[in-house]
Parts: sequence; C-alpha cells; structure tokens
Amino acid sequence: MKKLNIKRVMICLIPCLLIIIAVIWKVIPQDNNTKVETTNEIKKEEKKKIQKTSITLSFAGDITMGNYVGQGNSGTFNQMYESVDPSYFLRNVKSVFEKDDLTIANMEGPITTASKYAIKKFAFKGKPEYRNILKLGGVDVVTLANNHSQDYFDQGMKDTKDNLDQVDIAHFGYNETTIQEVKGKKIGFIGLSFPQEYGNMTKKLLEDLKDKTDLIVLYVHWGIERDEAPMSSQVDLAHRWIDEGVDLVIGSHPHVVQGIETYKGKKIVYSLGNFCFGGNKNPSDKDSMIYQHTFEFEGDKIIKESSNVIPCSISSSSSRNNYQPTILKGSEKSRVEKKIEKRSQMIN
Repeated sequence: MKKLNIKRVMICLIPCLLIIIAVIWKVIPQDNNTKVETTNEIKKEEKKKIQKTSITLSFAGDITMGNYVGQGNSGTFNQMYESVDPSYFLRNVKSVFEKDDLTIANMEGPITTASKYAIKKFAFKGKPEYRNILKLGGVDVVTLANNHSQDYFDQGMKDTKDNLDQVDIAHFGYNETTIQEVKGKKIGFIGLSFPQEYGNMTKKLLEDLKDKTDLIVLYVHWGIERDEAPMSSQVDLAHRWIDEGVDLVIGSHPHVVQGIETYKGKKIVYSLGNFCFGGNKNPSDKDSMIYQHTFEFEGDKIIKESSNVIPCSISSSSSRNNYQPTILKGSEKSRVEKKIEKRSQMIN
C-alpha cells in the first residue's frame, strides 16, 4: 500500500518538476550568444536615435537694387523695374534657390525713402518695394555689412531692416548676428565689412554664437576692387577665423570672382563677384557664381562637407547689363569654371 502511494506521489511530482525546470531555463541566460544578441539589439536602437541631417546653403554676391545719386535714368536698374514684373530680376536663378535649404546674399545698398545721403562717388538707394525682388526670387537671408549700407546713414539702414522684416527676409551684419534653424540645426551668421577694424568685436560675436549654434558662417565684404586674388592679410584673417571656430567664410566686394581655398577642411570663398548688380549698366566683366555648400550631420556632429560652384552671368544679355543673373551653360560655363580654378591657384 505504501509503495503504491509513493508511486502516485512520484507521478504527480515529475510533471511539476519539469515545469519548474523549463521556467528556470527561460529566465536564466544559457550562453554568451544570448548576451551578444541583446547587446547588438541595444546598439541598433542607439544608432536609430542618432539622426542624419543634410543641409545645403546657396550664396550669391553683390545685389545692388537702385541707382546712385546723379545717375541718369536711361538703361538703369530703376528704369528696368518700371517696365517689368518684380519677379523678372531673379527668375533665371530662382530654381536653384528654391531647391536649397537657405539662400544668402550680400545686399549692397539701402532700400529707403530717406533723402540725406553720404557725399561719395556712388551713393545708392532703392525703393522700399524692391524688397519684393528678393522675396519673389527665393532669397532668405542677407548681409548688410558692406560699404554702401550706410549711404543714407542710420535712417537708410533702419528703413532697410524694416522693409526686409515686412517680407520675412532675415538680415545680419556688424554687431547684429542671426541664427537660422534648418532641419533642427541652428546656423549662426556673422557679417563684416573690411574686418580689420572689427577684431575684438568679431571675437565676441564668435563666442556668443558658439554655444547657441551647430555651425557658423562668416560673410565678409573685403579686398580690392577688380583684383583677381585676395591680399595676404585676407588669407591670414580667414585662417584665423577658422581656427577660432568659423565653419565657412564667404567673401564679396571686388566685383569679380576670385578663388576658393580649403584650410583645415573648411572652405574660404574669397569673392563671389557681382550678382543682381544695379551699380553698372554694362560692366566689362559679367562673370559671377552661386556657391553651394552642403553640411552633413550625424547627431550634433558635422561628418562630411561638400561644395558646388554654379557659374553665372550677371545678365542674360551679353551686350549690356539687364540686371537678370543667369546660369551659364556649355563653353561659357567651362570658361568661368577654369577662371575660378586658375584664381584658386593664385591664392598665397
């Protein structure tokens, strides 16, 4: 009788023991392979969280909208404006500006109704409605740091900023910076004119932007008009800015294109030349360019940079300036590319 009871107990216990062993087997890792698989899954999840972002910026050179004091009206920017739609001026380059993430240009001269002007050889002024040329053309941001922004003194500068604000075009220059957020990344812009005068101010602007931005662009108005290459002092300054944290240096003022340099993996474009330029009815050199720069991010870190030069003419007519910058093709495109390459070799 006792033996029979023991048998029955054993028969009941065995299934219970098997269930307990199976549970323990699932809970306790059996080998290193399980640990490796778990670690790999965690790493994959971490990689998914690191977002990759690509941002393309387009830069154009001098945009001067309006006539200078004492200029006759025939063939001028003002006369052209009266006969065309505001979208006419940047129509041939708008497709480029629409595809990028941000378009930046140098706005050389005020748009204002002010009447008091500086006594100088060329004092420019455009009408307030000229702001629509930029807006319709796809320009997002402009620098106001140049040798014509104060042609109508402080009132002209104030009016210019007010007019740009009305069409949501950001502006920067001198002690005013701007931070533009693109795809979650913050881009800081500094604008200087003949920067040798702004050493301490530049350092302060850089320090202020470093903690607030993911990258910094410095757009500078400098150099000697019509020179094919920058001065050694410009090269030294550009190198110093990059050493201090600037990610890209863009230049204007010489009214001609100059070369492009790579320093410590960062680009310096010494002069973009004129662009939509009302300052001369028929300049002998109409060559220009749109410079594009792409920053690729992995998380908060820049992992790759690339650039693209788009050769342009400031006019769609070869015989005169019709104030309509146009992308070059064929042999003319190749000619400007070779010119930029040659002038790049002239640096230093």
